[in-house]
Amino acid sequence: MNGSDLKDKREAAGAGDAGLDMLLRQLHEDIGLNLKQYKPNYLKRRIGVRMRATGCSDYLQYRRFVKEHREEGKRLINDLTINVTEFFRDPDVYEAIRKQVIPAIMQYKRESRTSSLRAWSAGCATGEEPYSLAILFQHALESEPDPRSWTLRITATDLDDKALEKAREGRYESAKVPTGLAIEDYFDREGDEYVVKERVKRPVRFLLMDIVRQPPLRHLDLILCRNVLIYFEREKQQRILDIFRQCLRPGGFLVLGKSEAILGPSEGGLVPFSRRERVYRKEGYQLMDNGSRRQGAR
Repeated sequence: MNGSDLKDKREAAGAGDAGLDMLLRQLHEDIGLNLKQYKPNYLKRRIGVRMRATGCSDYLQYRRFVKEHREEGKRLINDLTINVTEFFRDPDVYEAIRKQVIPAIMQYKRESRTSSLRAWSAGCATGEEPYSLAILFQHALESEPDPRSWTLRITATDLDDKALEKAREGRYESAKVPTGLAIEDYFDREGDEYVVKERVKRPVRFLLMDIVRQPPLRHLDLILCRNVLIYFEREKQQRILDIFRQCLRPGGFLVLGKSEAILGPSEGGLVPFSRRERVYRKEGYQLMDNGSRRQGAR
């Protein structure tokens, strides 16, 4: 490659980056979502799919297409936030939640004489994750002397409005539950579909929400954010983790995806609880020798 060819290639790359930046700014203004928080290669790959689907040859042409066809912006957002999921994905993780995390939460509630259980499924996609969590909590409450005295609230959020519609319907082609639980206790069968029972749906609230914006959630016992952070740049990952720290109560739990981890020191924040399953616990809670609890410990 001669000098002229190299110069042309650099100018084309610069023009492409400028076109991408203009596209991202437009989407930010139109939709309110700052897509620059995603990893550049991931953005280019997913946007490239939509460009080919719409017959656009560059970012500027695609930008004009999005301006003229508003529904395309929503399609792009849905493609960028796609999340493959299933009920009780990674069974060993849910087994840790079932046998270690939930019992620790229940113990805390008994000691503090409170009966409100609060969780957040961040990046819930089509709802399998929050419903899986609801099933585990309800199974645990069945062992309590008075299960009806407890309240369970699970907030499930995502950016994909179509995925949230499916989640609210609670109808799936396949479903499963952990060993020892009966699937008919949590799902009805209608033809070839599994339909989430009303008692499982009742405590789950689905919301359209950007994960990098501070949510109106506080004093949470548990946050699940699995296979979401990997799509964000390091700075935004830290921002999201800061939000999680603020939302969790002292002693609350965070569960990440198998390919995600909190690296380095955690300032007043999250320490490993089960490294293999990527379970972390917020500092600031520990049992006293007499069994009472103490908050604010560091």
